[in-house]
Amino acid sequence: MKARRLGFWRKGWMAVAVMALFASGCFGGSGADGSLPTDKTGTAAPGQQSPAAADEPFEYPMQGSPELTLMTEFPDMGTPNAGPIDEEYEKRTGIAIRHLGGVQMQDNKFNYLLASGNLPDIFMNNWLQFPGGPEKAIEQGHILPLNDVIDRYAPNFKRVLEENPEIDKMVKTDSGIYYAFPFIRSETGKVYGGPIVRKDWLDELGLPVPTTIGEWYTALKAFKEKKGASAPLTLRTLFMGERTAGFAGAFGVMGNFYVEDGKVKYGYLEPGYRDYLATMSKWYREGLLDPDFAVLDLESVDKKMMSGASGATVGWFSYIEKYNLAALSGDQAAQYVAAPYPTLAEGEIPKFGQLDNAYAGTSSAAIKATTKNLEAAVRWLDYAYSEEGSLLNTFGIEGVTYTMKNGEPAYTDLVLANPEGLSGDMVMLQYAHQTNFPMIQRDSQLEWKFEETNEAVDVWRKTKHEDYLLPPITPTTEEAGELSALMDGIGEYVKDAELRIIMGEDPIGAYDEMAKQLKRLGIDRILAIKQAAYERYVNR
Repeated sequence: MKARRLGFWRKGWMAVAVMALFASGCFGGSGADGSLPTDKTGTAAPGQQSPAAADEPFEYPMQGSPELTLMTEFPDMGTPNAGPIDEEYEKRTGIAIRHLGGVQMQDNKFNYLLASGNLPDIFMNNWLQFPGGPEKAIEQGHILPLNDVIDRYAPNFKRVLEENPEIDKMVKTDSGIYYAFPFIRSETGKVYGGPIVRKDWLDELGLPVPTTIGEWYTALKAFKEKKGASAPLTLRTLFMGERTAGFAGAFGVMGNFYVEDGKVKYGYLEPGYRDYLATMSKWYREGLLDPDFAVLDLESVDKKMMSGASGATVGWFSYIEKYNLAALSGDQAAQYVAAPYPTLAEGEIPKFGQLDNAYAGTSSAAIKATTKNLEAAVRWLDYAYSEEGSLLNTFGIEGVTYTMKNGEPAYTDLVLANPEGLSGDMVMLQYAHQTNFPMIQRDSQLEWKFEETNEAVDVWRKTKHEDYLLPPITPTTEEAGELSALMDGIGEYVKDAELRIIMGEDPIGAYDEMAKQLKRLGIDRILAIKQAAYERYVNR
């Protein structure tokens, strides 16, 4: 059966953003719409009159042609260039958006932006990662608590929260504060990455698509010895243990935090991680793992996969489409397919794979605490949670990219048989958002060109990861500050120690010292904080 095309690789309309660290307005004072400073819950502070509720029915487009500034978390997405989706959004909402590029919270530029006070009206980022947590961002006067404004100006989002208690639970703090308009993945959308392998090589060598660590070892050795691959398995450090379980899941661990039997664990401390590192070190020593993996970017991985230097990687399902399209246009016999997350024994189900929470925090839109266009900002964001906005974000513009047939959207030939030869996904880049945008994602049902891409998600989703997924917890402001300080030291240490072991600079025995050092750096305190936050989340 063909899997539904989900489109998660797309950075959405953010692909047209450019880096810029400025915005209109500054901190302090009331907004031009008459809004007053608020307390943490989003209601007027004591002694101040709350703005009147918007009792009159509201209809889009909004009058007055307000303009908002917007910034995302993606700093390297090209130059501003409004596409059909942006133009349609402005026409329907009546609200113009000026894109200011992007900046990640881990980047020093983010701190400079906060210090300047020149935040955009709408800032899409992962506010769970704000130093001190989202409540700290509110306390410091950067962003607005949304409880009150949701009641006044966001009927569509309010309906979503009322109808979906699990979503409501995810997108607020333990104190009940809503801090951002979220991007929520669909159930099928939570899985979008995993191992990718050259099936034409496997067929030529008489080998099956590998499912176990042993079969992977055999396949990679054959790629090196019989196909001349200089880097049989290539990948970025992004795909080692942290971003996805990669090959670590075969050993019953992943390099991040997860929950097992109600207890928060850190995979790097678990015995199985030692075995995983020993295997990766062996593969590296034997020339099966790309010697440059620690410094590779996506472009380098692509070149190796499409040139025959490599026969396997770990990545998103869009990679499969990209590689097969390149082979087709180059008249090559290469065929790229998804491989299951591996296990140690044949027939087992891997404990971990790649899996996101429905709400992982990314691409969630907070509103500047002192925006001069509060209602416009909320109305623009709320539109995405309406039925009309949901259709636009998913299927594009009716009559252009889809028509309604028997009550269901059906894609037009502009998408399915594009006269310029563009794939349906490339067309939808211009006409829809589909992912990484404040909205509730819905499956678009758009088929990819290659069956190998359509089948990928079904191959990768066969894991037990759902049973161990840590939900989007929100430590208290004090806890979050302590976590940030402790993790600053641990994150860099773990990455360095892991690389040194894999690359043979340290023997596998160094793992034992790594585990001890994690204890000295405060991992037990981190686990205690996360455990407390997890238990509060469960009891929300």
